[in-house]
Amino acid sequence: MRQLIKSETVRERLDMPKATFERHVKQRTQGMPAPIYIGRARFFDAAEIEAWLTNRAAASSNDRAPERSA
Repeated sequence: MRQLIKSETVRERLDMPKATFERHVKQRTQGMPAPIYIGRARFFDAAEIEAWLTNRAAASSNDRAPERSA
């Protein structure tokens, strides 16, 4: 059984303004997982968010790594 977390919890974890978060959700920026709607409430699958955050952190650290010359 998957664990669902509230949309607001995800936004707080990302520490981003509400408008920016809403844009990321709407455009599925950087492969952001799709939300799950139950009635009017929006949730995310906790495992999908964790995997996305891990991949996002790895990608940003790879972007900052200096290139080595042979």
